[in-house]
Amino acid sequence: MFLGEFPHTLDEKSRVVIPAKFRTFITDAQDREGFFILVNPNPETRCLRLYTMSQWKRVMDSIKREAGKSQDPASVLRFFAARGEFAPVDSQNRIVIPQKLLDYAGLQRDLIMVGLGEWIEIWNAEEYSAVTKRMNPVPVDLDRAMMNP
Repeated sequence: MFLGEFPHTLDEKSRVVIPAKFRTFITDAQDREGFFILVNPNPETRCLRLYTMSQWKRVMDSIKREAGKSQDPASVLRFFAARGEFAPVDSQNRIVIPQKLLDYAGLQRDLIMVGLGEWIEIWNAEEYSAVTKRMNPVPVDLDRAMMNP
């Protein structure tokens, strides 16, 4: 499970290090090989999502089920295929973020990586700061949600 916020910098080769606290929870050997990077499906929230291989398989199964309910299932699948890529993790625990995804999310040198349980988000640091300032008040009763898992 991925939790927490971690400021990072994107290097000149578009690489970013996966935080050690996130890597701790990746125990499956196949999941350690890399991440699927996708644009956030909500167009109002410009960031990227990272999924481990095992989590991406579950998400993709869900996407396929939902696509099957649409008039044009291929267009639903194409949406995700065109807006994502697999990024292998190198020996220094870095991934390369493709230029088209950097452009989509407006990522520059200063980034914030946020663990959201099953996936990691990567944000432009300034945009993340603006979005988190708008989050209050929290839109749900968190106390109730945490007491009834």
